[in-house]
Amino acid sequence: MTTRELKAAFPKGSRGFRLLTPGNPKTEKGRGAGYWTFILHLAPASLSGFNVCAMATEGCKAACLNTAGRGGIMAGHGILTAADVASGIVNTIQKARIRKTKAFFAHRAEFMVWLANDIARAIRMARKAGFKPAFRLNGTSDIRWETIPCGSFPNVFKAFPDVQFYDYTKIANRRGIPANYALTFSLADGNETHARAALANGLNVAAVFSDKARVSRAISEGFLGHPVANGDDTDLRFLDPANHVIALYAKGNAKRDTSGFVVR
Repeated sequence: MTTRELKAAFPKGSRGFRLLTPGNPKTEKGRGAGYWTFILHLAPASLSGFNVCAMATEGCKAACLNTAGRGGIMAGHGILTAADVASGIVNTIQKARIRKTKAFFAHRAEFMVWLANDIARAIRMARKAGFKPAFRLNGTSDIRWETIPCGSFPNVFKAFPDVQFYDYTKIANRRGIPANYALTFSLADGNETHARAALANGLNVAAVFSDKARVSRAISEGFLGHPVANGDDTDLRFLDPANHVIALYAKGNAKRDTSGFVVR
């Protein structure tokens, strides 16, 4: 594709963003704390033909928030499930996420230019509105962004050193994490050993519990030998107390989990 063809395939949205989404109901809770979070949503796991979730489990694939909100609404079909999307039943949002993921792999340099432009735009927008900008680049993926060059910079975090980035990850051996990039390990079916290692190494661990009552019990009793904090008040994981399990309650597809991804 030529640059012109690529731009035509990825038109700017209503707020002028080509790749980023300016928040969702969960991240908008952070505005009460003075932050505006912008998210990059790619097609998770291998839905695009490229694997962007190297350590994905069967449980997290089924419970993925890829089909939450507008990403799961399809006229004439109803609410999309992870199985629907995997079988090719997709709405316009899912198609856009697949296109973006393919562009990340096939047109990496252009993609990173667009991402940097979107981030710069988001910073201006947030600050003009009186908020601190924050960014989640792995809204529905688990890419080692610290290893991806961004123009003349070794990664996007070095390109924007004065803003906060944060993500969840299931990759236990990530190294060289920039100071402005906060990572929270994500507990899932079959990775408890890695989660315990993450806690031992000073990383917080997010765990999805079956309902609010189970979250309350975990906060009272602790979990995996560590204190527990409620993670549903905001999405701002970089503000969580250190050396904690961060408790979330099951939503969307996760409510039907039987894999062990959800703690009961």
